[in-house]
Amino acid sequence: MKETRDIQTQIKTHLSHDGQLTCAAAHHIATELKVEPLAVGEEATAMGIRITRCQLGFFGFAERKGLPGYKIVQELEQVPGAAAGAVCRAAEGGKTTCAALWEIGKAHKLSKLDMGNISQTMEIKTHSCQLGCF
Repeated sequence: MKETRDIQTQIKTHLSHDGQLTCAAAHHIATELKVEPLAVGEEATAMGIRITRCQLGFFGFAERKGLPGYKIVQELEQVPGAAAGAVCRAAEGGKTTCAALWEIGKAHKLSKLDMGNISQTMEIKTHSCQLGCF
């Protein structure tokens, strides 16, 4: 299938020096090829390629889970009020999606890492990674 070959080619082109694919690169590939990010994530998994450097800061910033710096999210002293309200509205049962956090961040002119920090501080769990990582 041409789409699969195109995704594989782009993944190989965008690998980091250690043979991994960053979250940002995976999303770039999805945008360039006009495919869902999940298609890129699934293909990377099928190729045995690890996705790293979650843009929300949840994983991939150290060699492996459990090492210092694996996660870079931090608790904030104060959460911006408007963003906090939007996260609360998006959260169901104390959980929200990766895509919802991205959209809220965009609407409030906050970075993806800011949104990871906000959800961490508010103890809102994130699920449904757009790349299928969690």
